[in-house]
Parts: sequence; C-alpha cells; structure tokens
Amino acid sequence: MKNASLIAFLALVILTGLPYSCSKKETPSPDHPELIGEWTGTTSQGTSIVIYASNLTGYLYITSTDMIIYGPSGYTDYKQYNGYGLTLVSNQQFHYTFGTGSSGDAYIDGIFNLNDMSLTGNFAVYPPANTIDLITGTYTAYKKQ
Repeated sequence: MKNASLIAFLALVILTGLPYSCSKKETPSPDHPELIGEWTGTTSQGTSIVIYASNLTGYLYITSTDMIIYGPSGYTDYKQYNGYGLTLVSNQQFHYTFGTGSSGDAYIDGIFNLNDMSLTGNFAVYPPANTIDLITGTYTAYKKQ
C-alpha cells in the first residue's frame, strides 16, 4: 500500500510539472541582433583578432576575444572568454579591461558600424611577465559570414 501511494504521489508530481518543463522559453533579442556572431579581422600589427558577440537574455555581450600581438619576446596569443559575458555592448560599443600595471589598464574596446557591418577599436596589453610596458594598437574586424 505504501508503494502504491508513493508511486501515485510521484506520478502526480511529474504530471503537474510537465506543462512547465516542456514549454519552450523564447530568449528576447538584443537591440541589434545582426551583431551576434563572430567578428574576424586584423590588428595594426598585421596580426589576427577574433571577437564574439552573443545574445545573453536579450542583451548583447562580448563573450570572447582572441588576438595575437607581437611584443619583445615574440608573438603572444591574448585570449579572454566568459560564457556569462566579458562586457555589455551598449550603443554599439564596448570596453573591456582585463588587467592593470604601471602604465595603466590592459583593455580592448570597439565600436560596431551598422552601415558597413565593421568593428573598429583599440587595444592595450602587457607583454608576458611585464607590468610596465604597454603594447597598444588598433584593429578592424568584419562579421564572419
């Protein structure tokens, strides 16, 4: 009798929870959904840069950056990733700080141009094991098709 009551109780719990668990929830779109995706380009050093913009609960976020920068010890790959977003894109622009040192913050920023679907910006990074000398530059990227 206890087993029958337990089974009936579990069936009731499962059946009353089903309509909620099966319903599909729509994620709202950010202001400019056309900006979602991978942006690839070139830095002022002639090296590659990749930036990814994602829709997180209806807001546009930069979720990853990957740029190769040339410094005193050669090429270094600077990667940043956070599935919850590195920084919010507001008015088609962003600024993300990922470290600091004697010469100021290491950062990457950018402005999306909706007319030609380009992304331009600036960066400043410290070479590995160096918090004194910043390497700065610019970049231009386009949405990957």
